[in-house]
Amino acid sequence: MTTANELRDEMAAARAELLASLEGVTQEDFVRPPLGEVTEGEQRWPVRDVLWHVGLLDDWFRRMIDQARGGRAIDRFEARRCPAHLNTPELLREWLEQTRHPTLVLLEKLDAEALDRPFTLPAGERRTPRYLLGYLARHDREHAAQVRTLRAPPDA
Repeated sequence: MTTANELRDEMAAARAELLASLEGVTQEDFVRPPLGEVTEGEQRWPVRDVLWHVGLLDDWFRRMIDQARGGRAIDRFEARRCPAHLNTPELLREWLEQTRHPTLVLLEKLDAEALDRPFTLPAGERRTPRYLLGYLARHDREHAAQVRTLRAPPDA
């Protein structure tokens, strides 16, 4: 089982991979909708919206863990559109830092027992903070791959 330090390192490595996927991104590539036909029910985002989504999930997971830790009711996820002013890679990088920092601060407060104490999510699943924080790392990596795909030349 991973320690809190290993979990923090895994989250840092995954976030670094996500940020590396942005190296050299142009403003045009950042906001360009994905190419190709969208099938019914499919949701495809430009790089900007992928990063917004990553930050939203990070923020929600932190709030869920903190609410469960404090014995409070857990909020449901609220998908929100990316504000119009967050329209550059630099601003979205800052957003990702602003959402990750408090998550790491919370992780520092969780001992092994707290990391493994399950709680019930709004949809009824039971999860532990350890699982959710590990999921954030996997989620960053999945979206790093998505960003690399979105940035690939159309004929690649």
